[in-house]
Amino acid sequence: MKRILIMETGSFKVIGGAAKDTLRIFKALGLRHSYEIDLLGDYSEIDKHANTIDVKRMMSSDYDLIWMNSIRDIPLVNKYRGLHRGNTKFMYVDRGNVLLNFKRAGLKRLFPKMLIRQHLMNSMRGWLDYYIAISVDQFKYAETFFSGRTDVRYIMIAPHEEFKFLNRKKTFNGALTVARLDDRQKDISFLIKGIERLKERYPDIDSKEVLRIAGTGIDEKKYKNMVKELGLHNNITFLGFISGSKLINAYNNASFYVSTSKWEGLGRSLLEAMACGLPLLINENINTTIKEGPRTALVRDLDNGMIYLAGDVDDLAEKFYWMYNDDKAIRKLSANALLFMKQFSFDRVIEKYTDIIGQL
Repeated sequence: MKRILIMETGSFKVIGGAAKDTLRIFKALGLRHSYEIDLLGDYSEIDKHANTIDVKRMMSSDYDLIWMNSIRDIPLVNKYRGLHRGNTKFMYVDRGNVLLNFKRAGLKRLFPKMLIRQHLMNSMRGWLDYYIAISVDQFKYAETFFSGRTDVRYIMIAPHEEFKFLNRKKTFNGALTVARLDDRQKDISFLIKGIERLKERYPDIDSKEVLRIAGTGIDEKKYKNMVKELGLHNNITFLGFISGSKLINAYNNASFYVSTSKWEGLGRSLLEAMACGLPLLINENINTTIKEGPRTALVRDLDNGMIYLAGDVDDLAEKFYWMYNDDKAIRKLSANALLFMKQFSFDRVIEKYTDIIGQL
């Protein structure tokens, strides 16, 4: 019987969040009789019935594998390692793109938060057994970073099977975004400014609803005030926290999906949107490479979505309006998005993790 601990102490607990992945994998592996699996984290807003353990039980248990999903898991694991000198293996899934974020941060590397994250990643070099990348760029950089001391693998995430195209008549002609409302990464303030510019240039959308924002977070009040001050209350709707069938229906009821994130590893909401038939409007910084030979990115411009220039509010507004206004083009992009998503399978994701566990 293999004993496994899956950690999620850094869960954001938001719609489409990676924490849902952890819970789904935990439940799937728990059905296999050769594993005894514990789950550490706060799942109260995702599943009130999730059976989790506390830190005291973690520290008093012996595990064959400790599986980390957040940079915030590392201090607890270091404490565990100080108490246990057994044969535990350690695995880190870099869903937050921590390695590449530091590499690309430029002067921001000097920020205390960035320095702490890099310190934590450096601390794992001597003892981490498995590093899981969720994009090609992550994988290539991690191989260099760990210099052969860690088994680096690429496991591309996938949307859960309930996220699918429902072929229903839409009642909303605009865009949806699903995000943690935190401007440091998701940059919803830039998206709001894009809608302001859109309204200035195209009077025909003056009082029309063109954007729905789903999610909660530390900047929610700031965004709502911004929308009110700019006179965009008729154009932008805040849906709050939605999940399950409500979230799937929200995807299926929109015409396209927009994200103004500054960075993503491989954004789960982007995959969920395309699985529901939505083409994407994103910037080049989050157009993640998912395959090499031939090199394949998440979005091919004018095929399954559109790419706007990062930081260019005029380009965002122009491309947003084009996608909002051209039903024929959207139908073509939507069909290609659905075709593109055929290569993703959550069952295959679970099997790749099962292969790692089988080597313990």
